[in-house]
Amino acid sequence: MSAADTSLPLRSLLFAPGNEPRKVQKVATFGSDAIILDLEDAVPDADKVATRPLVRAVLADLATVGPLVFVRVNSLATGLTAGDVEGVVTPGIDAIVLPKTEAPEDLDAVDAMLAAAERRAGLPPGRVKVLPLVETARGLLAASAIAGAIPRVITIAFGSGDYTRDLELPAIRWSLEGTEIFYARAKLIVDARAAGRPGPIDGPYVAVRDAQGFEADCRTARRLGFQGKICIHPSQVTPANRLFAPDPEEVAFCRKVIASFTVAEAAGSASITVDGIFVDYPIVDKAARIVALAERLAAKDAAAGGAAAAERSGR
Repeated sequence: MSAADTSLPLRSLLFAPGNEPRKVQKVATFGSDAIILDLEDAVPDADKVATRPLVRAVLADLATVGPLVFVRVNSLATGLTAGDVEGVVTPGIDAIVLPKTEAPEDLDAVDAMLAAAERRAGLPPGRVKVLPLVETARGLLAASAIAGAIPRVITIAFGSGDYTRDLELPAIRWSLEGTEIFYARAKLIVDARAAGRPGPIDGPYVAVRDAQGFEADCRTARRLGFQGKICIHPSQVTPANRLFAPDPEEVAFCRKVIASFTVAEAAGSASITVDGIFVDYPIVDKAARIVALAERLAAKDAAAGGAAAAERSGR
């Protein structure tokens, strides 16, 4: 994973169970920014070890398709993590997802595992990154230390389902408003930024047939400061990509802000109002960042669409 790969937000991360070849072969075709091949909760306990070579065998091919390629390993508490890392670290992998991360020491242990696996695979040190999943109350309290634990950390991600289980909330489903998880979401955003990481990744929306609910959940997460969403169904990818990109109306307003401020600055003023909104240097800087991000994401999506069309025409 190069620095350029992580300079754009991960708007959508689509899961596929590593032991289901049909889903694995299709997971990279839906336009997500990253894919996650799962060795953990989506794989039966009896099949976890046997799934490692299945995942390893497809990594090289998936790496040529477009999205970043992640593998979720099993948690340290299971005793399977070291074997998972050894089994899947090859030139085709960009990052591992570490579930049930509860302390910075967890990242230290995984860092050592990855360093050894990289040496054996002939990869440069630090090549494989880590996305820690915060899924428990204990992990939430340590989230800032987790985010800043090792240079391999991309950012932190919210394992909202396991988190609600750890809190023993009274229902499997939580409210559309997300009241039950609001504190955790807000804290993870502050913790990630305080550690110098990009905004975190929000947890999945489990009602996979509720398209309106999914979009509302994405909007809530985006407003809070999350950069993207864990997706558990292909139908969630396109709306996640759209909703975690800058809003077109906001981009248009930002362009207006930049243009108006440029004129005002040339006339000797560095504080103006645009459509009733106060604008000074920090605001115009933010506007420029929003416009630049929108342009880069549009270019990325256009390139991905062209590559997909070329692949289809070559079949």
